[in-house]
This record gives sequence, C-alpha cells and structure tokens, in this order.
Amino acid sequence: MPEDPEPHAQRENGTPHALIAGAGIGGLTAALTLAEAGWQVTLADREPRLQEVGAGLQLAPNATRLLGPLGILDALDNLAVEPAALCIRNGETGDRLSRTPLGASAAAQFGAPFLVAHRADLQRALLRRAAANPAITIRLGLALADLRESGEAVTGLFEDGAGAALPIAADLLVAADGLWSRGRRIAGLPGPSRYSGRTAWRTLVPRAQAPIFAREAEVHLWLGAGVHVVHYPVCGGEFVNLVAIIEDEWREEGWSAPGNPDVITSRMRGLAPRLRDLAAAAEHWNRWALLDRPPESRWSRGRMTLLGDAAHPMLPFLAQGASQAIEDAAALAALLPATRDGARIAAALRRYDALRIPRTARIQAEARRQGTIYHLSGLGGRARDAALRLLPGTLLLRRYAWIFAHDARVIGA
Repeated sequence: MPEDPEPHAQRENGTPHALIAGAGIGGLTAALTLAEAGWQVTLADREPRLQEVGAGLQLAPNATRLLGPLGILDALDNLAVEPAALCIRNGETGDRLSRTPLGASAAAQFGAPFLVAHRADLQRALLRRAAANPAITIRLGLALADLRESGEAVTGLFEDGAGAALPIAADLLVAADGLWSRGRRIAGLPGPSRYSGRTAWRTLVPRAQAPIFAREAEVHLWLGAGVHVVHYPVCGGEFVNLVAIIEDEWREEGWSAPGNPDVITSRMRGLAPRLRDLAAAAEHWNRWALLDRPPESRWSRGRMTLLGDAAHPMLPFLAQGASQAIEDAAALAALLPATRDGARIAAALRRYDALRIPRTARIQAEARRQGTIYHLSGLGGRARDAALRLLPGTLLLRRYAWIFAHDARVIGA
C-alpha cells in the first residue's frame, strides 16, 4: 500500500511535518500556528467539502488576542460584532438583573476585544488563510481510521469516501476531529463523551424580522427554570443569532439535526412575551445534543495528541468552547520545536498536557456550575436573581479575568 507522495516528500526535505485530522476551528487554527512555527502541515477532513456549520459563537479576549496576529480579526472586520454589553434578564418577567459593560472598556482592560460572530464566518476566514499558506496542504474526504507509529514517524491511516485506505506519514499527528473523535479511541482514551441531559436549539433571524430590542449590539442572556436563551447580532448585524438550551433526553450525533419549532415554542411558553416574539420570528431551527466528559490525565501518546472538543468537550455556559480550541492551537505551536526528533516531540506533548489539561478542566467545571445556576427555579432562582441585582456588572469580568487575560502563547501562563 503506497504512502501518499506529497506529505512523504515534505518529510524527506528536512522540514518537520504535522498531520492534523479535522478542519474545524481548532484544526484550522492549529494548521496556521504550526505553519508559522516552521512546520509543513497536512490538514485532512472527513467531509468531501467543508461546510460551515453550527451556531454563532462568542470570542473572548483570550481567543481574539491569538487570532489577531494570524490576520483573522482583519478578515472578520465587517462580519464580527463587538457587543457593548452583556445584559442578563429574568426569563419569565424580562426584568434586567445585571449589565456588564464590554466594548472599548473591556478591550482596554484585557488588551483584546470581546467579539460575537457566526461560526461559518470564522471558519471561512481561517480556511481562506490556510488555503493561501504554501506550508499547508488541505486534503478533503479523508477520515482518520487508525495510526501506526515508529521511532521515525507517525502514519495516519485514512479512509476515503469509497472505503479505500490512504496512509500519510508525518512527524506529528494532531486529532482535532471533534466531539465524536476517532482520535480519542486511537490514543487509547475513553470513547464518546457523555450526554449532559440538555440540547441546544439554534436559529438565525434576519435583522428586518427581529424585534427592535434584539438588534442591539449586546449579548442578551435570559435565565429561566430548566431553560435559558442567548441572542446577539452576527454577520455584521444582518442576523440575530438565537440559541435556546433546554433540558431534554434527545441525543443524536451531529450539529444540524432539524428541530420542530412547535417543541421549542412549547418549552419557551412561560418566558417573557418579547422573547417569545423573537423566537416566533424564526422560520427554521436546528438542534444538537450537549456533551460533556470528565477531564483526562493525558491527551497525548508518543507523537500524537488531541485538541479542542476531541480533548475537552465543554458545556456552552461560559461560551469558551471555540476559544479553548484556539488556545490549544496556540499553546501547541509555542511548545513544539520545529523538529523531527520523536523524543523531543513527545516531551513537548507531555508539557502541552501538563499546561492545558488543568486549565481546560477548570473551565469545564465552571461551565457545569454555571449551567446549574442558569436553570434554577423556585427559591434557588429567586436567590440567583437577587444576587445578580446586588452585584456590580463589572464583577463578572473581574471574576473571570483568569480566563480572559490568559495568553496561551506564553509558556507557563
């Protein structure tokens, strides 16, 4: 079975070669950061055509400070929105509980902006930058199936759409293949993540059809009993991204299962009228199951490691999933020397585990805690609302400064 000639040639010319499985946000960012660090990169994805999927996302300063030097913030200039504030409301009454200023004041505090964007816009910007980089080769329609490792190389074994096998040799293999990662199994780690008992429903509402309040350049968070809703403008303000998270037993693999509007309308029946008006303006909904898993003791094995959701799936209650995948990519590039020496690569990956696992585990735990607080009812919900009314909005930023001020490029930060 012959090896793929182009990546093999990359290994022969003396430049270290990284093989990345998965061309989502984490995989694309890793391709760019490793290329900048002196690596040749082959980026493989199981889809024959990359389709930008998923909902809007929030990019906190810990991510935007890393995307800026890659040219991605410039590419998002007319698409991403810099919200002026985070506004938290009681979901049933609509009363405002807290308002945290963002915008210029938060950017000055953390040295990088808070942004909201559609996932498709970010993925497209990353893909264009990767496709234009001569150090990066993009291979589509290849699904990671297994690997073989020797002292000289790691070989990813891929399958194409017809089931034919294709081996690609490299010096490093990064599995950035998402929640249902095959790379986890290959690395000898537990299989699929556990279901959280919640599903996320998402939609885009055209600006012209959205109520006036939803068009504001703010992130709005509505808290209710067993449900919470987030919305903010994306795509340069042309759409409102709307996400409702409910307690639910439905569970299927994938990001874009159609959602019955009657179901989500029923689950939002007890919420404030103007929030229901926003939901009623949506024509189509998609849903996905929210997955979680306990932290691992390791992500890496020899010349292989994991990144993003393959390593640390996160509940979305701190809006850090994409940001932590971006951090992983930056840290990996900062730690890895541009070398083909297996011992040095393995040592760098152990350091990557030691630095990244405690941080992502802490964020996972805090996200779980926030999810419980968001969905409180009765006395617990009233106590939550009272605390939010009393606490200054700026306290939220100070509380999570350990997340937002972090620079993953600084080793040991």
